[in-house]
Amino acid sequence: MSSQIDHKSLRRTLRLFDVVCIGLNAIVGSGIYLLPDDLYRALGPWSPLAFVLCALGLWPVALCYAEAASRVDRTGGPFVYASEAFGGRVGFVVGWMCFANSLFSFAAVASAAAAYMARFTPVLAVDGSIKPAALVIIAFFAALNYFGARPGALAIDAFTVGKFSVLIVMIVALALRVNLSAAPNAAALPGASIAGFAAATFMAVFAAQGFEVVPVPAGETRAAQRNVPLAVIASLLASSLLYVIVQSALAFAYPGLGEVTDTPLANAAYSVSRTLGVIVTFGALVSTLGFVSGSALGTPRYLYAAAADGHLPRSWARLHSRFGSPHRAILITAAAAMVFVIPFDYRSLIGMSNVSASVQYFATCAAVIVLRKRSAVSDKFSLRRHLVPILGCLVSLWIVTQASGEELLWASAALACGLLLRALSGLSVH
Repeated sequence: MSSQIDHKSLRRTLRLFDVVCIGLNAIVGSGIYLLPDDLYRALGPWSPLAFVLCALGLWPVALCYAEAASRVDRTGGPFVYASEAFGGRVGFVVGWMCFANSLFSFAAVASAAAAYMARFTPVLAVDGSIKPAALVIIAFFAALNYFGARPGALAIDAFTVGKFSVLIVMIVALALRVNLSAAPNAAALPGASIAGFAAATFMAVFAAQGFEVVPVPAGETRAAQRNVPLAVIASLLASSLLYVIVQSALAFAYPGLGEVTDTPLANAAYSVSRTLGVIVTFGALVSTLGFVSGSALGTPRYLYAAAADGHLPRSWARLHSRFGSPHRAILITAAAAMVFVIPFDYRSLIGMSNVSASVQYFATCAAVIVLRKRSAVSDKFSLRRHLVPILGCLVSLWIVTQASGEELLWASAALACGLLLRALSGLSVH
């Protein structure tokens, strides 16, 4: 099946630096600011290994995304790959789960951004003010992306530089307070159980997600078949290294890391000095706002791709006559994100996001196997040749096994909503 997306109507305004920043911004969002204490309670001083294991597990998945992106340069990412490999029905399921995953993250991090904003704006500290603030944040970034991919990308570039700068400042400050006597020894290893490693790595998956959004605006990227694969790999490697360094600095320099809190990095910074605390808290706000900005850019592209390919109302794929943006998909996405902000909090959306992400991971890795076979001279299946995508499929399945029944239920409900919407659209399947 060949995708029917008219990708030539989109304007290719994104550069390599832009798409690298899109990946880094999507990965380094709120997870590193909110999860270090959870990881420490699961593994203690071994907690940096959670990010190492996560990066190793996601490495074959990222390689599959890079390979698929080198073959296809149209907007839609995993939706397009699955459609090319397995047909429109499977493509829609994958595309919708991509949309659900991004939507859950969009809503979750908007709430986190509003919570950090409340630290600087007393009026938001009043009970009941966080949710309305999150709605305003979503609306603002949706409006920014309404004017095209370029304004949204410029905002992402600025947020990415800002968040990395703050984290580097914090790493340097904590490095001066590292206590190596807190380092784990052989006797401490049994305390880090297999269950603890599994739970911590599952949480780390949420923090490491984001490289998969790099191919989504491929139809708006210059030299996409070269730049997108480079950005996928670079964003995962750079962010994973940063995570390991930050978690290590916290584990060996901040004695209070095991306390339950929504602001572990800010608390660690305040333990050093009030000035550093303010800087890091502001950095957390910048980071979460940057993630929301990236979600406002990438998430509507899944709807656009599905609508342009005939699975959802084609009017949703209409481009703005002046700005060339999928403005209707942007508005629909913003409205849906606002709906999810109201009933859910940050942590309740993590597992739902992971389950939805695993669907697109599995589909992309499996699609690479099919696309390779089509381009091969021989139809003979080679386990050695397909080892990387097979490993990626296995990692994707493992993510699903770590989710709770409630998280699986919500992810299934999201899929059911998509299938119902598709059926009610009364459109033919390609």
